[in-house]
Amino acid sequence: MASALRLNTLLGRRFQSGDRLLEHLRNELKLLDGLCRTLGVTELSQFVDTTALELQTAVAMLKEEGGTEALPEIDPETGHIWGIEDVSWQPSATGMSTLEALEQHLRKTPRSGLNSNKVRDLLDELSYCTTLLAPLESEGAQFHLALDEHP
Repeated sequence: MASALRLNTLLGRRFQSGDRLLEHLRNELKLLDGLCRTLGVTELSQFVDTTALELQTAVAMLKEEGGTEALPEIDPETGHIWGIEDVSWQPSATGMSTLEALEQHLRKTPRSGLNSNKVRDLLDELSYCTTLLAPLESEGAQFHLALDEHP
């Protein structure tokens, strides 16, 4: 199993899990954090929440040990083994500043230490994130990039 990022949003108590994995953002996180420092915006890694991955790992260990009676129940609001209060949330406005700065920089400077295919893939994932967050920004929504396992 490999880990990937997924954009999750929260507006009030309405949780929405992103419908695609952000593998390129995950793979280039260190490079993107360096760009964020250069651009003077919050590092992308500051929006990453590892709760899902940690809980998935713990559940897998319990299953291996045969401790199925201690497995967590699915939270009705999130549909996951973690609840809204179990994870960290960030203001979507802060995330938009970072995502838009990265997107603009990569469009203007496509040779940021990456080949053109990687830049295209990163721009695609950044655009996906800004498209989801933009309408929620004015409503005061929150978000995080959930690190979790996928097959």
